Amino acid sequence: MASSLYRFGRFRLDAQARELFEDERRVNLPLSTIDCLIHLIRHRDRPVGRDELAAAVWGRVDVSEVSLNHAVMRLRRLLGDTGNDQRVIRTVPRLGYRWVMDGTVEGEGDPDVSAMPADPAAPVAAPQSQPPLQSRWRVALAAVLAAAVLLGGLALWRSRPAVEPAPAAPLAALVLPAAVDAPEDWRWLRLGLLDLISSHLQRGGLAAAPSETVVALLEAHGGEAGIGARHDLAHWLIRPSARRTGEGWAVRVEADDGTRSVVVETRAADAVQAARGAADELLIKLGRTPPADTSGDASLAQETLQRRVNAAVLAGQVDVARALIAEAAPALRASPEIALSQASIEFFSGAYEACRQQTEALLARLPADTGPVLRARALNTLGAAFFRLGRIDEAEAAYAESIRLVERADEPGVLARAYIGIGGVASQRMQLEAAAISYGRARTLHELRGDAFGVAAVDLNLGLNAMQRGQPAAALTLLRSASERFEKLAAEDALAATLAAMVDVHLLLLEPAQALALSERFGPLQSHGGNRRQRWELTLSRAGALAANGRLDEAETLIARIFDGADPVEDAPLRLQATSLAARIALSRGRPAKAEELASAALTPALELRSRLDYAWTWSTRIRGLQGSGRTEAARAEVMRLLAWSEADPNQSDRVYAALAQAGQAAAEARVDEALDHYAEALDRAARRAIPEELVAVGQPYVDQLLASGRIEEAVAVNGRIAPWADRDLRAAWSEAAVYRALGQAAPAAAAQARAQRLAGERALPEGLAALP
Repeated sequence: MASSLYRFGRFRLDAQARELFEDERRVNLPLSTIDCLIHLIRHRDRPVGRDELAAAVWGRVDVSEVSLNHAVMRLRRLLGDTGNDQRVIRTVPRLGYRWVMDGTVEGEGDPDVSAMPADPAAPVAAPQSQPPLQSRWRVALAAVLAAAVLLGGLALWRSRPAVEPAPAAPLAALVLPAAVDAPEDWRWLRLGLLDLISSHLQRGGLAAAPSETVVALLEAHGGEAGIGARHDLAHWLIRPSARRTGEGWAVRVEADDGTRSVVVETRAADAVQAARGAADELLIKLGRTPPADTSGDASLAQETLQRRVNAAVLAGQVDVARALIAEAAPALRASPEIALSQASIEFFSGAYEACRQQTEALLARLPADTGPVLRARALNTLGAAFFRLGRIDEAEAAYAESIRLVERADEPGVLARAYIGIGGVASQRMQLEAAAISYGRARTLHELRGDAFGVAAVDLNLGLNAMQRGQPAAALTLLRSASERFEKLAAEDALAATLAAMVDVHLLLLEPAQALALSERFGPLQSHGGNRRQRWELTLSRAGALAANGRLDEAETLIARIFDGADPVEDAPLRLQATSLAARIALSRGRPAKAEELASAALTPALELRSRLDYAWTWSTRIRGLQGSGRTEAARAEVMRLLAWSEADPNQSDRVYAALAQAGQAAAEARVDEALDHYAEALDRAARRAIPEELVAVGQPYVDQLLASGRIEEAVAVNGRIAPWADRDLRAAWSEAAVYRALGQAAPAAAAQARAQRLAGERALPEGLAALP
């Protein structure tokens, strides 16, 4: 009898309950993925064929290869394996897979363990916390932006079959994977012909879904059977098939729109050549003009290799794609198209410097008469590499040249990606209007070509742009739209980045409960994703949401996890943000000396480069720590430095916090009238931006100072401006209790005090509030 319990590394698999646990936390996985894992482990003494695995999991052998590949990819990511290492699941060429993880042991299951409920909120989350306009989402922008620029977001697909996806609007055409009647060596044609025919139809003026969009739709719908009659997804559903013949290949393409069918079939010595001819005939029958023919023996071999490489990348087999290029003839490997594919593979492997070097070498050796489209694609790749390396000026130059080359060519996809890139550069420089214009152009181009992922990526960037403008409410609308699109497309990494940005928005809007609830969705996304950088970003975001809800111990546990596990070099900026959050937590615990120490450690040029706004907030924390520790002279010097720094840039948020720091310093030095003047200035600046977080950050100490000065009527007026948030923000509730007490309203004061104590959680209450009767 097969064992029901298996242990390997940090994991425990209960086969009977079909549950997987990592360090006693239940991992949320689709049942099909769990079943794949169970079958591979139970038969780890031998290789398991693809058909056997499909039959064991789905009950049939005609399962989409995409579904099977994604199940294995998801397991590899979760278990820390890669297609290159294969320390856990080994690919057996021409057969299937084998479980090879060392230390796998089995035993009888514990019924109490198998009945363990799912962890309702896996404590893992993302980038940053709650300062006046966060910086994490600018990093999220970098992650999503670079992939969207390079291959329309190919690297961001993380499938979740439970989601019901659909493009933003019905497409003109959607090409399904090809049915291939040929030996195993030709399996790549399933996705290779999908990619070829889709792009060929696009070039012929028929808006076909990009191949990466089709792959995500197939996975989310459970394969071809799930979308075989979904004309709400596309007007034309196109089914290619290919079979070997005595003379070569026969490719048949059938298109139907729900009322009629159009069928073409062509024969040629080569499968790619036959598919190209079939796509041409289909375009003609649908009233379109086929694109110009660039065929020839050399170009045919090159295109065949390209399609095989693209098919491997679409299936998530980056190691296979790299091997295909390595095994090709030297002349073929040296061709510009293949060299560009190689550079793109390096990018998606995280080797940004290698990608840059290879792309620059390619551009240097391209003949002068090379067409503009290839140069533009290479420049987009180079720009993405520069962007991820932090070389923004060089990224801008690459994207600008790409736009110049193709702005009059009929290449909307290439042009859209260049516009997204140039928009990202402008956003990094806080040139927000220029960024919005570029994003708007890219969105229109993506809409025209039916690229659902591209549209969602632009919406995410527009949402981040609105946040940078100090418009969190508008940002939330855009980010919700993007998250819905990403969820429908099963694009989990992009969804995670969007949710993290939404956490920031809710914190700016003083909606901590909503931020916390949203951060609870990070757990499954982290367990499926293989992006370590993003895992730490999500961990930091969750910590910020916990801190905003007064759950400081849990927040500090996550921060400690970041310090223990995040890479000191690659994750250095994020570690600075974690230190900044730790400083804010120390301040909220009533430990000003510790807050000053941590804020000083975080206050570095690297943090300023990552986010000017986060830098300003950390500086404010340092000043408050000095003031709270009685180091008034040191605090005064820091205030003057902060003021000079903020005046060098017309950023309104900087000015709010600079004025607030001046007010706090004047109050600490008993310069009451001057303090009140600075508080009034800060509140005026905050009111112009109308961001709840900034209004309350200024309003609460302003009320305190007014009450201390005996100016009760003015305190009542200022308190009224922040009272709408007294039911969810400790500072506003504290201010309300103090005002009611000054007015002699005992019952309302007691109610407000109780509310403040409830909201405080593990945060220290101010002495004045704690002393209220």
